[in-house]
Amino acid sequence: MQPAYKVKVEDLVRGQYVRSVEGAEPSHLVTPWGQQVFRARILGTIVDRYISEDQSYAALRVDDGSETIRLKAWRQDVPRVAGINVGDLVDVIGRVREYGGEIYLVPDIVVKVEDPNWEVVRELEVLRTRKQLFKEGKRPQFRKAEFEVRRLELEVPQQQVLVERIEGEEGELEEPLPEVPDEVKKKVLLAFDKLDKGDGVSPTDISAELNLGQNLVDDALCVLIAGGEIFEPRVGRFRRLG
Repeated sequence: MQPAYKVKVEDLVRGQYVRSVEGAEPSHLVTPWGQQVFRARILGTIVDRYISEDQSYAALRVDDGSETIRLKAWRQDVPRVAGINVGDLVDVIGRVREYGGEIYLVPDIVVKVEDPNWEVVRELEVLRTRKQLFKEGKRPQFRKAEFEVRRLELEVPQQQVLVERIEGEEGELEEPLPEVPDEVKKKVLLAFDKLDKGDGVSPTDISAELNLGQNLVDDALCVLIAGGEIFEPRVGRFRRLG
């Protein structure tokens, strides 16, 4: 198993994700400091939290003062983060992944930290590492932040199964997108037009409006996000693009 590097969140979200090719090393992230990171360790505060009603998906956003990043867990891994709430200070070890231009972590370990002084300790640890990199002649190369939301138009055969590839040390795959009838997707999009007053729409709002099961609504939202029809400006609130 690859070691977990103690880094700031900005080192991850402003780094460059490198996908593996056959015969090469596993996918990893190259930080602005030139570190190759397969697994990262971060310390920060949970600022947003979402867990689907059927406990099949969880997303928690962590803020360490430099940037924010999402933790994503699926199915059997959801209980690992179920007891974590907004406001908790957590120490996280997770695998670095990228999908749709977003860098995120798949958590292996999430531990609540009761003593906030550990934030100071972690800052000193990261600074010590950076000082050593400076001695080695390395200088950070940060990517410019991109704020424009773009919609990518793709022609995809209806029968094609879209899979988010997770090429880590074990070469595992994330769950394929669920199959959702076109009629349901159309109804959900129409619900956005009716319900969104400017601050987004929650999955429960859509479920109540359309009298559809929460699981079906959650599946439809996943498919619409992947298709570039909607986006998630903050955890648990969705808006339509275009």
